[in-house]
Amino acid sequence: MSDIQVLKGQLYQITTEAKQAAGSLGGFGQKFGQHIAQVQSLIAGTTTGADRDIAQLLDAAARSLGQAVESLQIAADGCSRYADQI
Repeated sequence: MSDIQVLKGQLYQITTEAKQAAGSLGGFGQKFGQHIAQVQSLIAGTTTGADRDIAQLLDAAARSLGQAVESLQIAADGCSRYADQI
């Protein structure tokens, strides 16, 4: 097997695994978002700093999760395109 074939195989493997991971994280993100909404509705109207802190922390985690999903999708697309060209 040539180095090019090995490279293509690795790129396609990354593509597959990145898409699977993005799908799994996306599903988790939906559930996570529902939990965040419930927590935020339960603490709505409270004025403690701890309540605001946890709401901000959860929002930041949800944004990071969304960015991770997007990054994995971009990586999968890029690897696939590159493998198709070589």
